[in-house]
Amino acid sequence: MDTGGGEDQDNELMALTIDRSGIASRPDPATFTSWAADQRVFISSVMGDLTPLRRALATAIADLGAEPVWFEAFGGRDDDAEVAYLSEVASSTIYLGILGRHYGRLDKAHRLSATHVEYRHAERLGLPVSVWVRDEANMHADQHNFLDEVQLFHTTGNFTNADDLIGGARRRLEEMAAESVSPWAKLGEVVFRTRKIIDDGTNLVVAASVHSAEVLHALEALRPTNFGSHDQRLTWAGRSTAVRVTGVRTTTTASRSSDVELTLERLQTRGAGSPFAMTASFSTGSRTYTSDDLAVLDVRHMLFGEEKPPGLLTLGGSIRDFTSDLPSGPVTTSLYQALFGLLATEALLESSRAMRVNKAQVSSTGPDGRHVRLAWAGHTNRGDSPTLVTVEGVMPSR
Repeated sequence: MDTGGGEDQDNELMALTIDRSGIASRPDPATFTSWAADQRVFISSVMGDLTPLRRALATAIADLGAEPVWFEAFGGRDDDAEVAYLSEVASSTIYLGILGRHYGRLDKAHRLSATHVEYRHAERLGLPVSVWVRDEANMHADQHNFLDEVQLFHTTGNFTNADDLIGGARRRLEEMAAESVSPWAKLGEVVFRTRKIIDDGTNLVVAASVHSAEVLHALEALRPTNFGSHDQRLTWAGRSTAVRVTGVRTTTTASRSSDVELTLERLQTRGAGSPFAMTASFSTGSRTYTSDDLAVLDVRHMLFGEEKPPGLLTLGGSIRDFTSDLPSGPVTTSLYQALFGLLATEALLESSRAMRVNKAQVSSTGPDGRHVRLAWAGHTNRGDSPTLVTVEGVMPSR
């Protein structure tokens, strides 16, 4: 397998061709301004000595063109500052937390600090998270436990003053903008970053800047010929669909990357599972399992090695075990996370067990393995509306 890196360790990575040099391109000023105009940044922290920092950060966010969402600006509320503002979190697009020494008083409804409750709500909603830490060495124990929870899936930054905080938060927002406009995609067995994906429901156009010569060659090999077209599966941003490649156009410039435009036709095919299986239930003994329950059992068996109940059938077929395609050699955490998300999304959607993947988080390797959190839109018993299905646990090291 060739991943475009050339190192011996690349041969351990699986039968994928990966543009490992593909980095999220820094958006130009106009693109960043357009992105920022759509963002509502929720600022979460205790009050008191952090209030001046909150004010400075809110001003900086507004100067970037985004909308800061913070308690001091709500105005006219009867609730005090220790109440978690979950509705404001839900209406935001980014969570930005500031953690100091103190944990804060407990929110009356949740028995956690308001900041902690707001963070967990942002996590459940799948918001991008940025957390900044001051005075970590002198943190109270409950605040340190909160920080440990955050650092399970997120990299935190440290700061000592307002300038540090504003500079770090600005850089993080620029990184979020870059990730947003350069999402990873998987077409067949080729993985690369894209600049834009246009989907009209029938056809898709994928634009990318490709750095790896091997990836460029693999994409060019998908061009239709007199002998027929290539049917593949395109996976990106929680979505996955069968497609037929109808065109591949490449532009070589003086830079080290090549511009690629792929035109794809969406294929009207079903996943491995039947429509009946997706909405049916199965009873064994005293327990009835919905299609979502069966999907959870499949995923937990696949990721964590948990045994399924004896005598249980999986209607419509099991979810394909994608874990064998995950890297076994050393790769960066960010690349591993991207590959995990793409492979999990592809496996869930091609089996028709999910309508869309909402969250695919995986931590760096710990003593027992990698902590995983996976959430997707499943099926109700009647199949008339999606249900949120969540799986969490530790995937042993392989």
